[in-house]
Amino acid sequence: MNRQRTSKEEFAILILAGGDSRRMGCRKAFYVVSGQPMIKRVFLGVKELSAEIIISCKRYREELKQMFPEAKVIVDKGREEGPMVGLISALPEITSDYVAVLACDCPWIKPEVIVFLHDRARGHDGAILRWPNGFIEPLQAVYRTKKLLEATVKAKHKGKTKLGDVVNFLNDVVYVTPEELKKIDPDLVSFTNINSPEDVRKCPAE
Repeated sequence: MNRQRTSKEEFAILILAGGDSRRMGCRKAFYVVSGQPMIKRVFLGVKELSAEIIISCKRYREELKQMFPEAKVIVDKGREEGPMVGLISALPEITSDYVAVLACDCPWIKPEVIVFLHDRARGHDGAILRWPNGFIEPLQAVYRTKKLLEATVKAKHKGKTKLGDVVNFLNDVVYVTPEELKKIDPDLVSFTNINSPEDVRKCPAE
């Protein structure tokens, strides 16, 4: 597969840490998987890709700052929960033209997937995985920063609360197929998320 080289200055990384999880019964970002907090696994997986790494959180700012001194930690504004709040709080702080938006609960992210998505997003509003059933992965995707912020604000004003709704306000999105990504992530573990302790059984062999 031909892939353009990506420098650390070309896009930012935004990790959405969120807050507590009822299903996890704890602070989700700090849940330990394969010996490390999930958010640390995400950070370590992508930290070499960008010089601009932002972590958006609802709380635990000081703990995250201590854990990730290289990153800029931003507390979500407002009382609402959910990724849209994180986007509205963090995107204005990003200086890069493009941003990879990542969830803290997908601990097996492969950096090659993010590089591929960034390459596909060049010149467009974003690049997102779309499954055969039409479901999309708006987290673990790359967007044009300015356009994503505009779309998020529009969606919020329309009363939308899901990140998938934000995508509908983007005019030029490249949808990537699973077959394309399987060439660099055969089992698509980059999109395997942990929502409950039982989900840890999804853990790929390491």
